[in-house]
Amino acid sequence: MNGQLHENPCPELLREILIKKLSGRLKLESNKIKVAVYFRSGTLLYAASNIRTLRLGEYLIKSQLVTADDLRYLGSNTDDFSLAKTLISEKRISQPQLQQQQLKQVSDVLGLALQWTEGSWDFDDHSHLLEEVHLTIDVPSLLIEAARRLPPKFTASRFLLNAELISPVANPPKLVNLLPTEVFLLSRVDAPMALSELVAVSGLPESDTLRVVYSLALVGLLARQHWKTAFRGSLAESSIQVETVQQPAPDEPVVTQPADNVETFLARLASANSHYETLAVEKNVSMPELKKAYYDIARKYHPDRFRGAEKALLSRVESSFARITQAYDTLRDAKLRASYDAKLAAQKRAAHLAESAPKATASTNEGTVESDDVRDDGLSPAQQAEIQFKKGFAALELGDRNLAVGLLGSAARTVAHEPRYRAYYGRALALHESTRRLAEAELQAALKLEPNNAEYRIMLAELYRDLGFQVRARSEAERALAADHNSRKAKDLLDSLN
Repeated sequence: MNGQLHENPCPELLREILIKKLSGRLKLESNKIKVAVYFRSGTLLYAASNIRTLRLGEYLIKSQLVTADDLRYLGSNTDDFSLAKTLISEKRISQPQLQQQQLKQVSDVLGLALQWTEGSWDFDDHSHLLEEVHLTIDVPSLLIEAARRLPPKFTASRFLLNAELISPVANPPKLVNLLPTEVFLLSRVDAPMALSELVAVSGLPESDTLRVVYSLALVGLLARQHWKTAFRGSLAESSIQVETVQQPAPDEPVVTQPADNVETFLARLASANSHYETLAVEKNVSMPELKKAYYDIARKYHPDRFRGAEKALLSRVESSFARITQAYDTLRDAKLRASYDAKLAAQKRAAHLAESAPKATASTNEGTVESDDVRDDGLSPAQQAEIQFKKGFAALELGDRNLAVGLLGSAARTVAHEPRYRAYYGRALALHESTRRLAEAELQAALKLEPNNAEYRIMLAELYRDLGFQVRARSEAERALAADHNSRKAKDLLDSLN
């Protein structure tokens, strides 16, 4: 059996020989460089090349196990096995040292041949390795490393049908050192799906997706529906039963969504406030429903469907799809979803507290500052200060002093004559011993602006109490009660100070 490497590349030949458990010698040739690979019942035994730098002697010299002078007397035409036997018999090297160098040699020979996309191959099932070699060759690692380095165009050419089914493997082999993109795409395949669908939901450029699928299928981590075979007989994977999915023909052009549909989609995403809204699902969405929602979006709005669109639109779609992918990745993981739900609950509570923040009294001139400038976000400084105050108030109620000090301090500096901002900034400063003197100044400033506010008087009284100024604390508590005869807080504070 023989053929051309552009039709049956070396990685696929090795894969097929291993799966079909063939025995014999695979000869490969490209640009006068020759490689011979030997198999026994689907086990790769040995590989050799006619390149001088890939001879055993070169590896022994490079590893400093022997010198060039040591090998010179044996002659340059001595084959690798004869050389190995002589060196072992003369005790110049040990058996483990020999096997270590042979393993490097075989790995380099295979690494060279696995990159060939042009040349010829020939398999002879009557030719066998006469020498006994016991090397543990990590063929899956060699295959996946080779597949990663193959030209993208060549890898893409190995897929002829967009409708080809890519399926998960029930008992995948244990393979370490997968790349993040490989792990990511592997997690996307939890049921048989068409190649075009996998490209759509991968979130990767098409060429990258095809390269990763090819690499993973080559080592048995994914199952392809169609491999181009070189040897007679069926592959083990051919017994996998999969459903046929109708997909566009390979040469059918990709049709982008109408512009109005895209704009509606982008507008919806822009207004989404959570991952659930991003994917347009309910908070109690099941995993099958979540997956369906994600795939439906991916089929319509994957960036690859807009490669011919204007650059600005493509950029917006790419950014939006990244957000879609992030939402899906979070919600499909039980732990990440629980953490995200807790975060949403905390944000909802903070928003509720922010809305319950004290409002301006009729006697204060809220929302005015010396400058009427409008910020880039369309808000005036006074409007921004009010937002900061509400958020700062919520942070204060939730016990986040540092955040509260930052937000309330910014509001107080922006609108210095708003007593609420000064008072609650003072209250936040009073929580730490090192800033209590600053807290006194802010609370006094608030009371100067609004002298009859019982709440501010109570804050100042509590500050004096914490500073150890009992007389001042009692005086401010009495003023608070005078301003509001029904204040329970003022009465309780006075009772505690007496």
